[in-house]
Amino acid sequence: MKKKYLVLLVVIGLLTTDAIIMAQNTLTIDATQAKYRINRNIYGHFSEHLGHCIYEGLWVGENSPIPNKNGLRTDVVDALKNLQIPALRWPGGCFADEYHWRDGIGPANQRPTMINTNWGGVTEDNSFGTHEFMELCRQLDCEPYISGNLGSGTVQEMSQWVEYVNSDNVSPMTDLRKANGQEKSWGVKFWGIGNESWGCGGNMRPEYYSDLANQYGNFLRNYGSNSLDKIAVGPNGDDYNWTDVVMREMGPSIWGLSLHYYTWANGGETATNVTEENWFGMLQKTLKMEELVSKHSEVMDKYDPGRSVSLVVDEWGAWYTVEPGTNPGFLYQQNTIRDALITGINLNIFHNHCSRVRMAAVAQVVNVLQAVVLTDAEKMLLTPTYHVFDMYKVHQDALMVPSDLKCNNYEYNNSSIPALSVSSSIDKDGKMHVSICNLNPNKEEKLSCLLNGFDAKTISGTIITSTELNSHNTFEKPSEVGIEPFSNFKLKGGSIDVTVPAHSVITLEILGDFKAKAANKIDTKSLKQGIRYSRYEGLWNRIPDFSSMIPAGSGIEKNFVFPKGMPLSNFGLEYSGYFEAKADGLYDFYLTSDDGAKLIIDGEDAIIHDGLHGMTERQGTVFLSKGLHTISLPFFQAGGGSGLKLHYKQPSGNKSDIPDELLWHK
Repeated sequence: MKKKYLVLLVVIGLLTTDAIIMAQNTLTIDATQAKYRINRNIYGHFSEHLGHCIYEGLWVGENSPIPNKNGLRTDVVDALKNLQIPALRWPGGCFADEYHWRDGIGPANQRPTMINTNWGGVTEDNSFGTHEFMELCRQLDCEPYISGNLGSGTVQEMSQWVEYVNSDNVSPMTDLRKANGQEKSWGVKFWGIGNESWGCGGNMRPEYYSDLANQYGNFLRNYGSNSLDKIAVGPNGDDYNWTDVVMREMGPSIWGLSLHYYTWANGGETATNVTEENWFGMLQKTLKMEELVSKHSEVMDKYDPGRSVSLVVDEWGAWYTVEPGTNPGFLYQQNTIRDALITGINLNIFHNHCSRVRMAAVAQVVNVLQAVVLTDAEKMLLTPTYHVFDMYKVHQDALMVPSDLKCNNYEYNNSSIPALSVSSSIDKDGKMHVSICNLNPNKEEKLSCLLNGFDAKTISGTIITSTELNSHNTFEKPSEVGIEPFSNFKLKGGSIDVTVPAHSVITLEILGDFKAKAANKIDTKSLKQGIRYSRYEGLWNRIPDFSSMIPAGSGIEKNFVFPKGMPLSNFGLEYSGYFEAKADGLYDFYLTSDDGAKLIIDGEDAIIHDGLHGMTERQGTVFLSKGLHTISLPFFQAGGGSGLKLHYKQPSGNKSDIPDELLWHK
């Protein structure tokens, strides 16, 4: 009997130990591997002529009793400015492919009306047009992103819209803009070539769309120093064939490829009708964004291994049944703590895939779908989604820090999803931010964060959570859900233990010291100023392995410039030497080339800008310690134009040429 009891106790002990291990969530954050910046345009927003997004939400007109500046309501603009909105997409959406921009310019009382056939069948009076949108972007200090009409418009119409907005030449479109009160061009760089051309934008096949978009794109001109970033219509959800065809046919000519994916409430519930069943279902669908971004990136990698083309998730968010008593075509819905989790999960995914995802737009900014702001006449409130954007804005333009999460599952009805979602970054001031979402509505999760390459000193935190799963802000109670201080963490040694409450979104701010990569120990007496180059002859469409080739010539240049006597095409160059960092810290490098080039520092890729393309720029970031670091730059030129430039920004400095005296060779 004693032996049996002993065996039973041992088994119980093993099960208990195993349970403890399974209950331990671990997050390893490796600052030494940080190299991709989180493009601030990931925090973009979407505004469409739909319901009360534009009219009553953003635009009330100069004669409105609601306080406004040039017709734009000041309370909403001030709230959006606080979010540091980087980019705003307009005029649609489905509305974009029935919108004719000339209807929205000139005196408001002379503008023709139209029927908004997509959204509610209401009359659109065109009082909000190009000039009003540009004034909104000016007040918000954000980049305008204009979606052109590929569905019911013409090549000439879109081409002239670009000219009207961007040209300072002597031309009929420039004269027309000036006659309408705008002397200087606005210099809009982001242009969408259609919207959802697989659906409401024309029901096209990807082959037909690619041919048509290539035709349109050919006539969208650059004016002055402004270079257009053209964004092609990408897939609907998991349509990987669409991505394959458009990348194959258009890849070298576009800056971005859009992706649309909504978290649909298929049960017909409203936003505030929250049960654990639909809570789990909505978060499970939200997590599919990880799969979509990963698989579409893989398809894009086939045609663009250097990741020059951005994945632009310019419509995302939760889509519920409209609030009772509202127009079904206006897509007005409330916003709960569940939507805060949906926001945090999506932004974490975009952060972690920032090497490919460089722009996004939540749908939509005011009064429509997963809005950050809701209005009712003169009243306004901020939604839980707003507060996540506010909390997460510390990640804008910060350096993404790779992390490895091992966590428990949240299980419901024989299905499971990860209980936690995380991302982390280091900003320009050296502060690390770690954002954590607990998807489990029932229990807290204990998380142990291990830091590699970062010596934490002090920590502070903020949290968004609620008492109920359907907690939301109303005009009567606008502060039910908001940002609160958070302190349930402990710093011990090289790790941080965090207790993450159920259904919450947290951001930790960690102050400390980054452990930069050590400089090379080199006898400076053996070095001379300048950079070594080798020249090669050949025809390539990707950077070849120059180490396997015999150079046609070599020499020394003071900087990364073309040696004298280079041909116009079919040549390659490989520069190599040392870069001297004058101080520890974060260094930004900016590589501009036509055609492919790559920047390698201390044996690791800092910037990949490979393939056939025009004179465009890519940016990369590296933490360097004071001293010498190996640097190499392979480049090839095929046909057409050519060029190569490398700029940098040292810690606390401005973007500039790399001084000759910082480049060395043996």
